[in-house]
Amino acid sequence: MRMKALQSKGLTIAIGVALIFGLIPFTLLAAAVPRPTNVVQSGTERALKLIRSNCPEGQSFVLRHHRVEIEEIVREYCDFVDMAMRSLGPHWKSQPAPKQQEFVKLFEEMIFTTYINRVDTYACADEKVVYDAESVDGTYAVVKSRVTGYKGSDVAIEYRLRLKNEEWKAYDVIIEGVSLVNNYRQQFNAILARESFDGLLQRMRNKVVEIK
Repeated sequence: MRMKALQSKGLTIAIGVALIFGLIPFTLLAAAVPRPTNVVQSGTERALKLIRSNCPEGQSFVLRHHRVEIEEIVREYCDFVDMAMRSLGPHWKSQPAPKQQEFVKLFEEMIFTTYINRVDTYACADEKVVYDAESVDGTYAVVKSRVTGYKGSDVAIEYRLRLKNEEWKAYDVIIEGVSLVNNYRQQFNAILARESFDGLLQRMRNKVVEIK
C-alpha cells in the first residue's frame, strides 16, 4: 500500500514538473511580447519625440522634411501587407504575386504621400495621448486612445492589431469612427466595378505621381 502511495505521489510530482517545464517556454514567450497598448504607445512616443525635437516654440514642423524618419517609425508598427490585403478585399486572391507586390508598394506610397501632403506642416502644440482601453482576442487586439487638446477638442483613434511572428502590428486605424481600410476598400471596389485590376494599378501610379 505504501509503495503504491509513493508511486502515486512520485507520478503526481513528475507530471507537475513536466507541466511546469512544459509551460516555461510559453510563459517566457508570452512575457517577451509587449502588450498591444505598449506597442502603440512606443510608436506614438517616438513620433512625438521626433516632432517635438524639431519643433521650436512658435514655429511649425514640416512633415515632408522628415518623411524618411516618419516612414521608418510607422513601418515598425504597421503591417502594410495586411492593410493592403484587407483594403483590396476578395480581389486580392485573384491577382498573381507580382501584381500583389506592386499593389502593396503603391498602397503604402499613397498612404504616406497623401497624409504627409495633407498635414504638411504641424503647428507645434502640446497635445497629449490618452490610452482608454485594450481588448485582446487571441491574435487580434483593439487599442482605443484619444488625442487631447487638438484644436480645443479630443480626437478618438482606435488601432486594430494582429499578432504575427510574435509582434503586434496595426492593420487598421479608425479615426473618429472612420476606418482607413474600409475607406480605401470602398474606393477600390468602385473602381474595380468598372475597370480591370491593371486599370486600378495605373490609377494608383498616376495618383502617387500627382500627389508627390
